[in-house]
Amino acid sequence: MKEENYQITSWLEYWKIFDLLNSDNKTDIAVKFKDSHKYANGLTDGWYEFKLAFEKSLNANRQNVTEEQNHIANFLLTTLNKSLTNR
Repeated sequence: MKEENYQITSWLEYWKIFDLLNSDNKTDIAVKFKDSHKYANGLTDGWYEFKLAFEKSLNANRQNVTEEQNHIANFLLTTLNKSLTNR
């Protein structure tokens, strides 16, 4: 599924797409993505902390993600950046 095929109309849909990154729960990167999720607590500061942790995990493990996971991650980060900018 390509990035342009994703649509998000709610945060529930955002997390469903985020879960696609964790399809292989045995990988270290999946664990790091899940760990970053804990920061998203509904508060603006929490979303920024999630964003930073997610970016850090992705950048540190870019070579360990598939092309599809990379597309998903970029889409999610772009969506999150737009949301945080519009607050």
